Amino acid sequence: MESRVPRLILVPTDFSAPAAHALRYASALAERFDAHLLVLYADLFMVPVDFMASAAGAFDVARDAMIDKAQQQLLAHAEQCIGRGVPFDTRVLVNRAAEAIGDQVRETGADLIIMGTHGRTGVRRVLLGSVTEAVMRVAKVPVIAVNPRSAGHAKVEKIVCPVDYTPACADALLRAAALAPQADIVLVRSVDRFGECFDELPRLRAWAPPELVSRCELKLMTANASASEIVAFAKDLDADLIALGLAGDRSLVKIIQHSTCPVLTVSGAAPRTRPVEERVSEPAVAV
Repeated sequence: MESRVPRLILVPTDFSAPAAHALRYASALAERFDAHLLVLYADLFMVPVDFMASAAGAFDVARDAMIDKAQQQLLAHAEQCIGRGVPFDTRVLVNRAAEAIGDQVRETGADLIIMGTHGRTGVRRVLLGSVTEAVMRVAKVPVIAVNPRSAGHAKVEKIVCPVDYTPACADALLRAAALAPQADIVLVRSVDRFGECFDELPRLRAWAPPELVSRCELKLMTANASASEIVAFAKDLDADLIALGLAGDRSLVKIIQHSTCPVLTVSGAAPRTRPVEERVSEPAVAV
């Protein structure tokens, strides 16, 4: 069976406070699983216009200086945020951030990405937020988005998983459970009417992976529960992690934006680990 424990964690950064918080979270997770960190900074390193009009070669010199400065800054950033004894490498690439992240996953075999998010809407969250969401949509490996309001210790005792029965959702649940083998799991499913509870609860239990059933509590919410309701539900439970499958529902991105705990996602583009089989099961109590 494929191991779902991370061995190489890719941590993109833009040197912001949210990115630093995510790197500290990644460091704590790497320490727990004896994993290696690869801290990445990617930029096009656009040289100011006045350099472009100067003598031949000045453009390359200026760009090289910018890259050298970024490498020094990245090393200092990593040393400040990563715990002593956690192995890491740093890498500066000339590329757009989202493209560089995808390339590094393919080239290095990284099995987890951890990124910061500003947890804002509008212009103030365009840079880091948009890159994180773009990566989550197409990543071939799980991505954990860490909001600056979340704790940085990476301890997971309770996982909330909104269930849509997609393979991506099943994989997100399996990956999250592997990061916290002792954590309690709450599976949440929306229903249209109260009468559907009697059919939906057995189906929900049957959907759960056999090795996780004993750890799962089943909850039903009203139909089309909004992202804010799911976030509030997770907060009321003091959840430490939300597991999401991003197979197509764009509204789920709002959970990432507003969650006060880290959110692990698996995209529809990620390779499937194994199918989750439905089984006959016992009923559970609804919300």
